[in-house]
Amino acid sequence: MELYLLILVLFAIGSAQAASNSADGALCGKAVPKSATYLKPKASRDKRIQDLLSRMCWDEKVAQLGGVGGLLSQNSSLNVQDYREKAQLHNGTISPGSYLNYAEEAVPVLSDLIVASKKEHRLGIPYVHIADAVNGPTLRGTTLFPSTLSMGMSWNLPLYTKVAEVLRDELVACGINWVLSPEVDVARDPRNGRIGEMYGEDPWLNSEYAAAYISTMQEEDSDGFMKVATTIKHYLYGTSIGGVNQASMLGGVNHIYNILALPYINVFKKVTPATTNLNDAGIKSLAAGVQLELAIGFPTAFESLAGNQTVAGVVQNVNEAVTRILELKFKLGLFDKSLEADAKALKESIVLLKNDGVLPLDSVKKVAVLGPLADVINTGTYAAWTNKENGNNTLLDAIKAEYGEENVNHIQGVRIVDTDGADIDTAVAAAEEAGLAIVALGSVAVGWEDSLVGYRTDGEGNTHASLKLPGLQEQLLEAITATGVPTILVLTGGQAFELHDSAQDAQAILHVFHSGEETGRALVNITTGRVNPSGKLTLTFPARSEINPVYYNREQSDWQGAGAIQFPYLEKNYIYPFGYGLSYTTFEFSGASLDKSSYGTKDKVTLTVKVSNTGKVDGQEVVQVYFRQKVAPLSLPVKRLIGFSKVLVSAGSSKTVKISIPVQDLGYWLDGKYKVDKGTYQLFVGDSSADSSLSSALTAVVA
Repeated sequence: MELYLLILVLFAIGSAQAASNSADGALCGKAVPKSATYLKPKASRDKRIQDLLSRMCWDEKVAQLGGVGGLLSQNSSLNVQDYREKAQLHNGTISPGSYLNYAEEAVPVLSDLIVASKKEHRLGIPYVHIADAVNGPTLRGTTLFPSTLSMGMSWNLPLYTKVAEVLRDELVACGINWVLSPEVDVARDPRNGRIGEMYGEDPWLNSEYAAAYISTMQEEDSDGFMKVATTIKHYLYGTSIGGVNQASMLGGVNHIYNILALPYINVFKKVTPATTNLNDAGIKSLAAGVQLELAIGFPTAFESLAGNQTVAGVVQNVNEAVTRILELKFKLGLFDKSLEADAKALKESIVLLKNDGVLPLDSVKKVAVLGPLADVINTGTYAAWTNKENGNNTLLDAIKAEYGEENVNHIQGVRIVDTDGADIDTAVAAAEEAGLAIVALGSVAVGWEDSLVGYRTDGEGNTHASLKLPGLQEQLLEAITATGVPTILVLTGGQAFELHDSAQDAQAILHVFHSGEETGRALVNITTGRVNPSGKLTLTFPARSEINPVYYNREQSDWQGAGAIQFPYLEKNYIYPFGYGLSYTTFEFSGASLDKSSYGTKDKVTLTVKVSNTGKVDGQEVVQVYFRQKVAPLSLPVKRLIGFSKVLVSAGSSKTVKISIPVQDLGYWLDGKYKVDKGTYQLFVGDSSADSSLSSALTAVVA
């Protein structure tokens, strides 16, 4: 399956090359005959691309390398004059604009613009309509799904695929045919504010989810056209210095030469600083493989190429880039289809971190709903407006619907981040009067135009200096738990939190990560026991904010050496491990075995294990398989996830689970080459990555 990569990604270009550009000036005014090959749907795609490319003048080619982003302002308004000025040299793509716009209002405007622009273009080249799709289409009135991180917590690929199908069909209905998703960055530093857009900290798990998303989005329709193109991103991003969003990355040859080796180099050679302008940036970006510029500000680097036709290498690079973009437009059917627009996951994504028996709730007469996030739909950065419309509901809404508004007392107690205006005493009194407290805390990450954007401590552009709860939230929780009233802590935000101290005084802890429109009802279904929680963490929760990073698939020396933990004042460096999540029932694993002991590199290792539900309610368990290589020529992680399966097991019964693992997946990269070593591998099966939850080693030998 081919991916359409954007920023900082080198495209794989076919062998076809464009005709000479010597006659470009004459081409710009030349009429196109109806018999042109590129206008014939039955002609081969390569021939259509080459024919069209041969008819394009230089400026028309340059214009395909950019687009006009953020087209519509609020109320779906379009500044026609501004658009036409920008579109002269930016007509490859468009994007919707304000997240405040309703789909039913914005889609007709965008559709009319796309149809009109195709008719007005001398060659009839259409736009690609490009947008973000983390929670769904970035337009109000569409389905608001939980964000990528929340979906990862479900550990349910078939379910996630169904979500992607619905999301894709809504994108198609909105006329959006290229999305800037999925994000496969590895969430290794919990201070990074964009973790909510990632699947988690495990590279293999991320790739499994991303592959499901991409294959679903790029599925062909009945006419053989790709439904929605995808952009896998951010290209080796996500391990920035100190967890600072948008900071520089460590590692690689350039880091060695520019940081570690530079003092030595400068001893022998004096370096003369170089300057770069937009023109230079455009030329160098093209040479590096960048083939589309998603412009936020104007003028742009690629528009400067309009005057660079004679610069060595530019013509060939532009032709290659335009070929790639035209190929996508043909694959999407934009030349041949009408451009008029056609106008269960949450419950498995919520993770139960602690339960001292208070959940599920039995008889409830009154409840105090406390905290600044009880009445907030906390979606993550890339979501449409999140107020209470289109069926959107908050935790508070759902609790009132469940127990009756007269039995629910909502007191914020503290503000989201501000340290003034607190009324903790009133919150404490409400908890004591009700006899049950549900405290909703966390970090806010919402869309750029949401009314709560000024209170964000999470999401794109943000970094968590501390994993503690923002503002006075910790003090509120401490005061509530000190009353002795049964307390359920509900966390929200795309991050791990520091959950020692007062958090552990709560009788139960649930983490919803980022919300969708059904999150409130899903939480109530879990707290009442109508739904048995089955979410599992795709992030490790550090024991303390100061201990970073603590991802499970560390190398031996990362934060443990010679069997001695580096932080002797802590029992563990983490409080909740990767893969962890509780249920209202209990499971036991037994009889783990491999199908045989010796394998070739083309074989599959099949692990079999018996999963027994030893509790009193039906439940789902995630069977997780990890492995380690005993001997290797470089330092490898202490364990790596290599397989998983989510299974429903009835109370008092058992199921036999088989997980097949291609031997090729046991390999690693060394100096740019992938290899699978002959030798001994140890496999483990359990319900999390913690050593205490894994079976004894099963030995597999690759011969």
